Amino acid sequence: MGLGAFHSFIGQAIGSWGYYAVFGLLALEGFGFFFVPGETTLIAAAIAAGAGHKLSIAFVLLAAYPGTLLGDNFSYYIGHRFGFGLIRRYGPKIRLNQRRIKFVQYLYLRYGAPIVFVGRFITFLRSWESFLAGANHMPWRKFAPVNAAASLVWVGVWGVSAYVLGESSTSILEGVGLGLLGVFSIAFILGWIYFRRHEEELYAIADKALPGELRPHSPKDIKAAE
Repeated sequence: MGLGAFHSFIGQAIGSWGYYAVFGLLALEGFGFFFVPGETTLIAAAIAAGAGHKLSIAFVLLAAYPGTLLGDNFSYYIGHRFGFGLIRRYGPKIRLNQRRIKFVQYLYLRYGAPIVFVGRFITFLRSWESFLAGANHMPWRKFAPVNAAASLVWVGVWGVSAYVLGESSTSILEGVGLGLLGVFSIAFILGWIYFRRHEEELYAIADKALPGELRPHSPKDIKAAE
């Protein structure tokens, strides 16, 4: 299915199922189905509400927000329950050795809140950041409020902007989304270059914070090592 056909499918789904389609598609994106474009779904529904096509922008937002929360929290649960074992088992196939896995674990335990918040606004990363937060045992009590706040901002900004701007918002907001993806891609490349140049130093920091063999850790382990 091409991109145009997929967008047409989303439009038809919203036209047929309304708020249920908004809720379901955004939940699916949160589950990890990265090919479901959450931004496109939200924008299309908000534009339809603005055009008076039997949708209310208030109910569009009320359907979108719990949909994102359901998807993200389910993904977090799956990550917390099975993610660490899957990453440890299959990580080497994508060049994630034990030291790299421990370093990613350290990042989520130390800087999980900003990673989760920023990840909500980045296409593709949005579909996986909840799973990774769970897999790296970021506490749910810290994940849940940050994810809820980020989702509220994301739904509000994209939904209200599309409703106010109407049809012209499609290219504008999707352009903004691509711009954020571009900024993230550049930041990721620069971060990767820095990581490769200082790899051993960064591993040493993670090993000091999370001493011992690779295993599920908690923030308490980092505090105990300081």
